[in-house]
Amino acid sequence: MNASGLPVAAAIIDALRCLPATSGTGWPGEEVGGIIDPILALHSSNAAQWDREDDVRREHANDAKVAAAKRDIDQLNRARHALIEAIDRAILDAIEPCVEAPLVTESPGMAIDRLSVLVIRLASTEALAASGTADAGLVSERIPRLRSQLASLEEAIATLLNDLTHGTRRFIGHESLKLYGPDGRGAGG
Repeated sequence: MNASGLPVAAAIIDALRCLPATSGTGWPGEEVGGIIDPILALHSSNAAQWDREDDVRREHANDAKVAAAKRDIDQLNRARHALIEAIDRAILDAIEPCVEAPLVTESPGMAIDRLSVLVIRLASTEALAASGTADAGLVSERIPRLRSQLASLEEAIATLLNDLTHGTRRFIGHESLKLYGPDGRGAGG
C-alpha cells in the first residue's frame, strides 16, 4: 500500500494472479477491504465472463446453451460496470483529488479492469501453451508479447495511482450508462 492507502500496481497483479487458486481467501499479505474487495470481485466476475464466452464459442454449443450464456454474460457485464464504479469510488475516498490537476482519459477502475482481463488472458494462454495440443507451439509465441503488455500496463497503472495520490492528475469516476434491451431497462438498467 502507498501513503494514501491505495495498493501498488505490482500488489494488484500479484493478487489477481493468486485469486483463482485462493478464491475467497482475500488479499495475499494484506487486510481485505476498501479498494481490494471490489478489485478481487471484479477479477472473479471477469473470470466467470471469460468462461461463459468460451462456452458460447464451443463447437457443439446448441442455440439454447448459447442464449443462456449470452444472458449470463449480460448480467456479468452489468456487475463488471458496477464493480469498476466501486473501485473508482474507493480510490476517490482514499485520496484528496486536486480539481485543478489535468484529467486522465480513463478511470483507475477501467484500467484495473483491463489489467484483470490481461492477467486472465495470459494465464489462459500459458495453460494452452502447456497443454501439449497441436496449437501449443503457436500459442506459446504470444506469451512474451502478453507479458510485455502486462508490464506496460502495470507501469501505467503505477504512474496513474502515484499521480492521483500526489494530486498531479485527477479522474472522473466511471459511470456506466449502457442501455440493455429495447426499452433501455433490460439487464443493464
